[in-house]
Amino acid sequence: MGNPKSLNEKRLTKKQVQQIITSEGRLHEEYTECFKDIYASGYIQQDLVYELSNDRFLFVFDPQEKSIGGKGDIFTKDYLIRRIKWRQRVKDDYANNRGSSVSHWRFYSKHKNDFIKQVDVLITELAKILNIDIKNLNKTYKSLDIVSESIEQYGIDNAIINIYDNLVAYIGEVVRTQVDGNWEINSNSSGGPYPYIDIGLKRIQYMPINIVWDCLHGLEIVDFRKAAGNEARQVGAKASIEKGEYGQKI
Repeated sequence: MGNPKSLNEKRLTKKQVQQIITSEGRLHEEYTECFKDIYASGYIQQDLVYELSNDRFLFVFDPQEKSIGGKGDIFTKDYLIRRIKWRQRVKDDYANNRGSSVSHWRFYSKHKNDFIKQVDVLITELAKILNIDIKNLNKTYKSLDIVSESIEQYGIDNAIINIYDNLVAYIGEVVRTQVDGNWEINSNSSGGPYPYIDIGLKRIQYMPINIVWDCLHGLEIVDFRKAAGNEARQVGAKASIEKGEYGQKI
């Protein structure tokens, strides 16, 4: 099976890959270097990238790999660049111990423990920076589609560096409005202080940080609405159990 994002229906065989390279492939040294992994043992895994016509690129798995080596997929330039940027973010996060949503947010947050006091200002800034009419930020799940599209234009790397808190603030307000909750700073569970949405149940936390992390840290097109819906369903199910177990708010 090929990569679902590839232009080929099935993964290309070694023979097909070699035929494409012979007919039109040109090794792209810069992009190839981006797919070089050096392991602690000293082993080097080197996938290869060949430039094709019409802004297409042939990705070839390291020929030294026993099972999949030499096989490949063809991607659009846009997707390949997105994948390269994603790999770099993952490597950078790993090297700097940013392996969780909270640690990632805490590294980039400009407000941290003062975050809750800044929520309204952060949302106003978000609208201005992304050139969104503030009236369209009406705290509905549907409004997250506008934010998602704007982030794709603004750039994920720019969003992480410049407006991380702003995104957590607005998405948190959407969730808070939908579940009738309140902003709180974590002090009950592990992870240190971080903002979350509280609904009065001790072990229940709606996490806008998780929603932002899920979208900015992944490889897929940004979809805050989908991520927020997933968070609402998952935490909502836990909340229903919690209410059933304890019968009252704590």
